[in-house]
Amino acid sequence: MKGAAARLLAAALCAALLKAPNESVARDTPADNVELRAYVNDSCIIADEPFFLPVPERNDAAHETARFLPLLDIVIGKAAELFVKHEIRLGTAQLRAGGARKDTRYAMTHQMNLYRVDFQPAPAVAINARLGCMTIVAGHLEPEATDCTAAYVPKTLTPQSAHLEQSKWQTSRTDDSIENRLRRANICLVGNARAVYESRFEFSSDGMAYRLRDAGYRIDSLLTTEDAHASRNALYTLKISQPGATDTAELLTSAWVNLGVVRAGSRGAGTGEAASSWVRVPPLSAEARRLYEEKTKVHQEVMGEIGALQRAVTRDQRMLEGLDVRIAGASGDVLEGLKQERTRIAVQIQTRDVELDARRAEFQDLPREPLEFMRVTVEVAVTETESEKKARLALAEILGTSSDAVAAAVGDAASTFVSKSVNAADIDTAAAGPPAAPALDRARARYFDALIEARGTQSPGKAEESRRDLAIAKDQYNEARRSLGLEPIT
Repeated sequence: MKGAAARLLAAALCAALLKAPNESVARDTPADNVELRAYVNDSCIIADEPFFLPVPERNDAAHETARFLPLLDIVIGKAAELFVKHEIRLGTAQLRAGGARKDTRYAMTHQMNLYRVDFQPAPAVAINARLGCMTIVAGHLEPEATDCTAAYVPKTLTPQSAHLEQSKWQTSRTDDSIENRLRRANICLVGNARAVYESRFEFSSDGMAYRLRDAGYRIDSLLTTEDAHASRNALYTLKISQPGATDTAELLTSAWVNLGVVRAGSRGAGTGEAASSWVRVPPLSAEARRLYEEKTKVHQEVMGEIGALQRAVTRDQRMLEGLDVRIAGASGDVLEGLKQERTRIAVQIQTRDVELDARRAEFQDLPREPLEFMRVTVEVAVTETESEKKARLALAEILGTSSDAVAAAVGDAASTFVSKSVNAADIDTAAAGPPAAPALDRARARYFDALIEARGTQSPGKAEESRRDLAIAKDQYNEARRSLGLEPIT
């Protein structure tokens, strides 16, 4: 993943989580008709809104300012280019009978791919980079066909503050409302948003672990009551499940953010505290692994040979360095033999370099469009309870976990994760380090090393030994493949 099972996950991408039908949700409060939708992008829609500086028509001092402002937090060009939205086709997910709670509002979607494969510089399966930030919007939304991006008023940087440090930048726009800022992502509201919540996904460098960090919230009115003076314990949850053979999906991992006590008018800029401990990302499923190996077979074979050739050339170059030292102190027949061996290795390096260039060119000719694997279902829910104790019980019910297992975490952590595949004893509270290479990858590397060695110019005795080593490496590689349900190589 961003290593062995991917982190990552890299581009301005968006997967929308559409609302679930709320016929079964509580009908005893006026807030029942509120819609809840969640959007997942590589950055936060509200918290990461960039400044905008139009490109002037003349090549003057303002243009020079535009050239040198940091591009990470400012967009130069057309306002329409401030946000690139990519959606996947969605279906409406149905809650199971009796699955909805009166104190909870739900947003759900089908079919998001948890893993992504990129081919630069080599095939690598990683957590899908679309998982960067989750924005949850509660309110009355326009029909999906509505396009409100043209009405977005960008966060235009004032010329007077453009030369100041970033913390002192100011905007000249007059509409700084949440509704206007949501239009950047074509999220179109009728009237005002009732609430908006954002949290960031953080992945370890190898993609094997993740955590969630609150990125801020804005609550104009509670979702479960119209009482402007009421307060509630609020939390929101994220569940990732894998569709099963039956109607019951397999829960892969669960996450939540606990906001504590909130009321109408509550605001939050995101927690400055450390995020929760790293927790393992659900591994690539057996079927997804099979598809990955099948669709990247040629790429992996070519890259396997490229890697083996590079290692072989490095070994040969080190042998040349060692021979040069010994040749300097040798004489007679030993000197002549060392010179012959040096010539053989030098020729072998040249031959392998030619083959390496050919293999690299072959890889460049292969299709390299990114691929995605492992369909999952994502469910998002916002819960408002009248006490912290009820919040813990609600969390346990929503996530399908015993209340004892989550009670302490809800009370103490602003955000935390529980993964079905991880025991408490397995969770490392320190940042996750790179894992050991998977057995399949190690076996593949040994096989291609043996293959390249067997092709080298060798004495008859050495050639026979190389063939035996190749046969053993091939058997070990096939055994590793069979253990994952993959077809053996021939």
